Order: sequence, then C-alpha cells, then structure tokens
Amino acid sequence: MSMENLVDTIFYEPEEETALRESSKVLVFGKIPIQEITEDRLLDVMDKSDFTIDNNDNIPGHKVYFYRDTAGYYKFLFQFHFLNGKFFFLKNKISSSASVVSAEDKTKVITQLTTKYQVDDRENLNSFLIQITDSKGNIAYTTDSVYFYINYLRGGEFLKNLRDKYRDFEPEEKVDEFGESLDKYL
Repeated sequence: MSMENLVDTIFYEPEEETALRESSKVLVFGKIPIQEITEDRLLDVMDKSDFTIDNNDNIPGHKVYFYRDTAGYYKFLFQFHFLNGKFFFLKNKISSSASVVSAEDKTKVITQLTTKYQVDDRENLNSFLIQITDSKGNIAYTTDSVYFYINYLRGGEFLKNLRDKYRDFEPEEKVDEFGESLDKYL
C-alpha cells in the first residue's frame, strides 16, 4: 500500500450504485468487533499469518498481516492493516475454486452479509455493491471489479483522527516512465 492508497482508503466514498445500509449490530470479524481488533486478538483468532509486510518505507508505522483460508469452494485472502499498532482496515478478497466468483456466489455472500447484520435483504439491491455502517461508524463495503472484496474500515473517532491527519495530503506528481520506454518498441 502506498501513501496515496492509504489516503484513498480512509477517505473511501461509495460508488454511485452502492446500496447504503445502516445496522444496529456492530460489525465484527469472527467474533471480534472491528474497533477491538488488535494484533494479539488477531493471533488468537487466526494464528500466525501466512505472510507479513512491514511497510514502514512507504507509510511509517504500517504493517499488513496476510491470511489465506477456505470454506467449501470459496477461497479467502485477508489483509489486516495496522497503523502504529492499531487496526484500521481489512480487505477480504473472495474467490472460488473456479477462480472467478459467479453472480450466484456474489448473491450468496451479500445475502449472508445482509442477514448477519440484519439489513434490507439482497432482493432490494441493484448490484453487488453494498455498504453497511454500524452504530460505531465502522463500515463494511463490497467492491466488485476483477475480484470481489468485502472491506472493513474502522470508523468512529479513530477514522476521524486519521482523516484529520491526512486531510491535506497531496500525492506526488507521477512520471510516465512506462510510456516513454514503450515508445521505442511500438
């Protein structure tokens, strides 16, 4: 994750066709409320990570724990992001043994999610994009591009403080090295 990705993540805005829902239930991973995830509690639930990245070079204090798991023919790749030892984001990539997640599979996942958090059922959605916000300001949202993801963003005062800290961030201007080097081959 780059600093620009971090800023995009904490200033997440739903796509236009995203169904917005609110839940009186607190968002959880496993049985841990999103705002209570710590590195120690994560180890208790998930054991040792498959891979860990200390991303200090790009973002001071940033660490990512990667886990893989399966349930039936679904495959999950979890990325738990911590900043200065505090959890702030979970990216959960969902795939299947068929590689691509079908519309039927996405419907099952969304139905499970909406049922778990007791929000409007799947039939009222126009796409596979949904955002659920809980009473603590935590957000779960799906993204559906090449892959299908369920993302969890820690909310409340923690997110407000992150947004205040990075509000004035300006990305560095990008240099198009690829276009120049490719030119000689075309």
